Amino acid sequence: MNNACPNCGAVYAVTARDIGRKLKCKKCSSALIVTDAGLVLDGPVAAAPQSTARPVAMDIDDEDAGEGEEVVIVSKGKKGKSRQGRGGSGLGELLAKVGGISTMLFAFGVFLVIWFTFMPKIGEAAALRAEALTQKLDAEAEAKAKDKLPKGKTEMTLSEDERKKYMDDVKKILEDYGPQLREAESDARVARISMVRSLWYDRYGLMFGFIFVAFGCIGYLRTDQPLIMRIVAAVILGVMMIIVFGTFGGCSIREEKTPSVPATTPSKMGGGVGKAGPGGF
Repeated sequence: MNNACPNCGAVYAVTARDIGRKLKCKKCSSALIVTDAGLVLDGPVAAAPQSTARPVAMDIDDEDAGEGEEVVIVSKGKKGKSRQGRGGSGLGELLAKVGGISTMLFAFGVFLVIWFTFMPKIGEAAALRAEALTQKLDAEAEAKAKDKLPKGKTEMTLSEDERKKYMDDVKKILEDYGPQLREAESDARVARISMVRSLWYDRYGLMFGFIFVAFGCIGYLRTDQPLIMRIVAAVILGVMMIIVFGTFGGCSIREEKTPSVPATTPSKMGGGVGKAGPGGF
């Protein structure tokens, strides 16, 4: 489609949707009409002004123009952008799309609160899982030791020879399971210590999470938000302050207990051969 003025060569951004519209050339004042072939003269030809300037591409501002009506020409800028769209989508428009700074602060604060609320529970579960492994190994060793007893007898009813053979079998079982038990007990202790040490980071994470949530709620209260949004923000801010001051401000009735670290994680067979002496497991 021809988009240049037939009289002076000025270029316009016209498309098939502009067919039938009339316009006036901004450069030579010729009356033009958009047809299937593009721009053609609509009336007497006006003399083109003598100019050495290069043709400037122009857009049609068709916001209010109807078919067959004369439209206003909006010149493009140096980079081919119209004055109406100058600047593009900036930072302000991007923030508006995600709900503004208040929403970003609130969402990030909620993420921190959720993350650092669950981390202590996850750490405790890891410690319990490590301790459960020692119990599992201990139970397996105990079951194998009981299988070594003669059928229908207990440790108290064994003869001297049977007791000696039984003790040798138990000693071998302990030698087989001893390294695994010691490693499992060590892992359980490390997991418990790691859980206690991570509480320091978890408290800091919760603190910053509450701060971000508070600033997000204050932003909702101070900006031109719908009434329901401001009410919700005020309620969340109030409840959060009660939780913070009640839990961490020394106003709680019961004192929060810090998990203790056991010196060892004893197992039933942790006593070695002596545990498997008279009296059994």
